[in-house]
Amino acid sequence: MSKSTQQSYYNQHYSISDSTAWKTWVPKANFVEKQNLSEFKNSFWQADAQESVLAALAEFAPFDAVLDIGCSAGDFLIPLSRASTRVYGVDIVDFSVAWKLLRHEYGICCQQLNLDYANLPFDNSSFDVVTMLMVLEHVFDVHHAVREIARVLKKGGVVAIQVPNIAYLKHRIDLLKGKLPCTSDTTKSDNQTEWDGQHLHYFTLASLDSLLKQYGLHRQKVQCSGKLVGLRQLRPSFLGADLTVFARKLAE
Repeated sequence: MSKSTQQSYYNQHYSISDSTAWKTWVPKANFVEKQNLSEFKNSFWQADAQESVLAALAEFAPFDAVLDIGCSAGDFLIPLSRASTRVYGVDIVDFSVAWKLLRHEYGICCQQLNLDYANLPFDNSSFDVVTMLMVLEHVFDVHHAVREIARVLKKGGVVAIQVPNIAYLKHRIDLLKGKLPCTSDTTKSDNQTEWDGQHLHYFTLASLDSLLKQYGLHRQKVQCSGKLVGLRQLRPSFLGADLTVFARKLAE
């Protein structure tokens, strides 16, 4: 896939910059209404994937600077902006209409970046927290992506990386039946017409741990989301459809 073809794909499938839908776009209400990260809590029965990450990050707050890689419209960064001095986002797609609103209303700075063809546009040791939620499975070169995260993360800083879990019990059963597991959200129409929602890589907890450790990032905790999350949390590597690993950079 050429650079232009890859960029065109994501522009077509994830950007509605030229659509009238942006004229009435507003951030997710829950992100706007809650004033503190500690207000995001996981119930035993169900946890929203993004909100569960915010709840977990509360224990590391406050921050000086935060970066979200694959920020999309960027509203996930609104709660983080209330616990941080500087907040940034990057995405392969240009969501400039939403980004202008976020900059004006919340001081959040987002920009377009294709991580497969460029380094992160930030100095070494710039951030206390880096988040990358459901993005790493889409990136061609996962080593380059994680190396860049480690580079811009301060010593002692935390990265939260969320990926689909190929070792999820349902996926194991599918393989035993001779079916190829689908790790993307099939309720989204785009994912019904693309090969597994354009996921390029598959991860287990062990494989993600190994990748992070190669770049000095060491797991502090792991969690998952979804229905009956309290039960899934007993063994997320087996019962979680997704995995969020929180890892700390222990040395420069």
